[in-house]
Amino acid sequence: MNLQPTTHRSARPASLTLVALESLPCGCICSIHQASPTVVELELVEAKGPHCLYPSHRMGDVVRLGLPEEFSDLGDEVAV
Repeated sequence: MNLQPTTHRSARPASLTLVALESLPCGCICSIHQASPTVVELELVEAKGPHCLYPSHRMGDVVRLGLPEEFSDLGDEVAV
């Protein structure tokens, strides 16, 4: 009986590299990470502000996901 898997994973799992930290007007802190080896960036809620009223702001939740150009096109607009 062969108990070894028939396929071998040679690809390494994606790692996240911190690009920036951002303080939102509601008091929450978000981090922007780049998923290596891709160019996709994601923004995560790192800390919930003490007076934040947005129920979607939960620690560890993704706020935005996309390419770096999509983040820079938003300017000062906050995505929730």
